[in-house]
Amino acid sequence: MRNLSEFGPWALITGASSGIGEAFARRCAADGVNVVLAARSTERMEALGRELHRVRHRVVTVDLSQPTGAIELAAAVADLDVGLFVSNAGDGRPGKFLDQEPEKLHRRLVLNTISHLDLTHSLGRRMVERGGGGMVLVSALGAVNGLPNMAHESASKAYVHSLGAALNRELATAGVKVTVMLPGNVNTPIIDRFGIDRARLPFGPFPAARAVDQTVQALLAGRPTIVPDRRMRAIMRLVPTGTTVRMNGRMLGEAADNLARASTTTGKH
Repeated sequence: MRNLSEFGPWALITGASSGIGEAFARRCAADGVNVVLAARSTERMEALGRELHRVRHRVVTVDLSQPTGAIELAAAVADLDVGLFVSNAGDGRPGKFLDQEPEKLHRRLVLNTISHLDLTHSLGRRMVERGGGGMVLVSALGAVNGLPNMAHESASKAYVHSLGAALNRELATAGVKVTVMLPGNVNTPIIDRFGIDRARLPFGPFPAARAVDQTVQALLAGRPTIVPDRRMRAIMRLVPTGTTVRMNGRMLGEAADNLARASTTTGKH
């Protein structure tokens, strides 16, 4: 059976401390691929690394919302034969675009867009030189049409979507496979952090491990994009775009209100 080990001995995973990044790390370990775990949460990554018994691991604590973060991370793995790169780092906050501070928007733009650009460029060159590799760029389903109350994140993730889809063809002749993951209703901590009521979701969140397995299948098959969960794919086919945009925009607006009330209650601004 084909698995991730065909790309090489090491994988670099950003946003590796939880959610989709953690699920990718566990899948890599199951396939016998050593992992570099990169994120801001050192303790969580070290705890995860101790659980990955079959493979070696390296923890790199880095803040990819800083302009030099991607450069520091690329340097930290320069001595490793990285054949797989999972560009998963990202963040967001529901709310009206004009109500958010430009400084915070800029930081999230660096994290959600520039870090993907810099690392994909750096690792992509290395993979071409080594004669092959694989890259998964994690975008978001909201990047396809844009979502009210998540306009900034939709726009930044749209860059990742377009970049990966183009590189799928551009790098194929060099033996580098590129797939864009477009998660929608995937079960990650961000659902609870956004204050989204799980009971009001149209169906239960899709397990992150299963979303990763479907993405790995798409990568090995050379597909440019993958929307995990057949239920989400069915909604995209059957429900008018305007309806889904309005529904998700309303849900995100409610999440923004919940976050604002929580911030007021705790005295955080």
